[in-house]
Amino acid sequence: MTSVFVVDDHEMVAESLLMALDSVPDLCAVGRAKTVAEARRVLPLVHADVVVVDYRLPDGTGVELVAQLRGEMPCVGFVMVTAFADPGALSAALESGCRGFVSKTSGVSALLGAIRRVADGELAVSAQWLDELATYLSARQPHASEALSKREREVLTELETGASTEQIAACLFLSVHTVRNHVHSVLKKLDAHSRLDAVHRARRQGLLDRS
Repeated sequence: MTSVFVVDDHEMVAESLLMALDSVPDLCAVGRAKTVAEARRVLPLVHADVVVVDYRLPDGTGVELVAQLRGEMPCVGFVMVTAFADPGALSAALESGCRGFVSKTSGVSALLGAIRRVADGELAVSAQWLDELATYLSARQPHASEALSKREREVLTELETGASTEQIAACLFLSVHTVRNHVHSVLKKLDAHSRLDAVHRARRQGLLDRS
């Protein structure tokens, strides 16, 4: 069973999700917080496989919260929900460490599906949103990339699959610290703002072409 923690200050939205979680056999709610501060205080005390986070919270943003928690809770999957969905919000959510992104207009069933996919280690972002994100990122002024080392290309190839830092480290037999350094170098050389942005820029420059 997948345990889910909810961070959302909207009573109706949160209560609907908590009721939905309790109505299905494979998911269960283990707690709820209404603010960034409360989530920071409560989450370390509970076991959660997936954390659902609202994009806008009374004392900050879900992006800030996920960025803070990602290093402390590397095994937890984060799903961002928002009523103000746009490619910029998606880019920020993915960069912070979210593996799922769902508009509140999509309904509870779509969110439950995203929770299940993230719990299974998948990226839960619709094809439509990925297309819009690609258009958003491609609108930025491209920059010529510096030469990537062999190891950086290997890391970039893993990033293309959506692998986490821990998964890349295990695959390439490297430490998590070393992988983070390589990812930072790849982003810098490609002038990318996120992992997804790096993959998009690399594809556009032919660095990920497979013959």
